[in-house]
Amino acid sequence: MISTRSLINLSHRVGTALRSGVDARRVWEMETRHSSGPLRERLEIIRQKVATGEPVADAMRQTGGYFPPMFVQMVEVGEATGKLDEVLLRLAEHYEHQQQMKRAFWFGIAWPMVELVFAVAVIGLLILILGMIGADARIFGIPVGATGSILWFLGCALVAVAFGVSCQALARGWFGPRPVLLAMKIPVLGRCLESLALSRLTWSLALSLDSGMDARRAAELSIKAAQNPYYESALASVTGSIRKNREFHESFRDSGIFPEDFVNQLEAAEIAGATSESLLRLAKEYEDRARTAMRVLTAIATVVVMLLVFGVIIFAIFWLFFNLYMKPINDMLEWSQSGRP
Repeated sequence: MISTRSLINLSHRVGTALRSGVDARRVWEMETRHSSGPLRERLEIIRQKVATGEPVADAMRQTGGYFPPMFVQMVEVGEATGKLDEVLLRLAEHYEHQQQMKRAFWFGIAWPMVELVFAVAVIGLLILILGMIGADARIFGIPVGATGSILWFLGCALVAVAFGVSCQALARGWFGPRPVLLAMKIPVLGRCLESLALSRLTWSLALSLDSGMDARRAAELSIKAAQNPYYESALASVTGSIRKNREFHESFRDSGIFPEDFVNQLEAAEIAGATSESLLRLAKEYEDRARTAMRVLTAIATVVVMLLVFGVIIFAIFWLFFNLYMKPINDMLEWSQSGRP
């Protein structure tokens, strides 16, 4: 998959060129010529498809998942609304903010993660050393010694890999909408996920309506652009209501999924007759909320990791105290009280 930085730069360049009036075929030809490696191979596919008159979004879908689904979906919205240049520049800004939030998150938990890795390494070495001195004991149910040390490191590695794969699976919706629903009920994490999804949805809906697109098609593209499996599960309900000539706020409310404040603001925008402008402001508001929630989430994650490190260290200290100090003393006292010579 394309790196975030390459995606940001590509969006900036193509969006700026299209806004300047450069022909789309020439834009993709220049991008292909000036790129290299895997990116050039994918851009060559897009160049060929665009040259034959195919939409850019369809061409991107034929690159083997090289471009993020949300990016491709928003490009489709931009083409359908005739505002591909604006969409690409907005996507560049979106991914730039996303990268900043990720950077701030990992920077915030970097030191606690280093401490956690150090604590895991210390316990692994402790298991090895205790086995070398002939101690007969178990730590976390693992026998001391070289074999136990290897089992400890393998177990920790498997837990880390399982956690990473699970996060990717949840983010991509492999388990359906229910896990995302559960995640969205977690106070801070849920607010962050909800705000990010609604920001994309409202922005996409504003562009679609501003272009005069069919209402059902606009709702369909917007919900898909949210890239949230839970909200996408309401697609049939929302589009079905719109097909029955119900207004947007009624259709979204009838699904029973979307938050009440979003539906209320959508209703106010429709009544005021300035739906697009109101939705663009609402999209910015949700994006600001997501940034705030992400900062709080970073602080919570930092505390959780530090507590985990302290827990591991405290366990190791008490284990050493009871097994290497108290246990020998108790054994000696029992031996002396037994009256054996």
